[in-house]
Amino acid sequence: MEHLRGPLYLDIAAKGLSLTGVVMMVFGQDGWFTAGLFTVFIGVLIGAWAMVAVRRVRSPNGPSRPAPFGAWRRRDGATKEDRNS
Repeated sequence: MEHLRGPLYLDIAAKGLSLTGVVMMVFGQDGWFTAGLFTVFIGVLIGAWAMVAVRRVRSPNGPSRPAPFGAWRRRDGATKEDRNS
């Protein structure tokens, strides 16, 4: 999990910037709306950067721990419907 700190910080920064931009657009006047749009845009770019960073860090075999709510598909490719038939 120590490898995911960077993308986590990027994600937190992206959400903070986006929230700040929305607040600037709602409560600001005149030029603050444009500054809010710019801030949200930068937040979205950083969020996309965080998603790319997580993809590069994650192992190609999937997560090393079990999925929290169960996996959608089993690793061997069999599904529940295949076992019942």
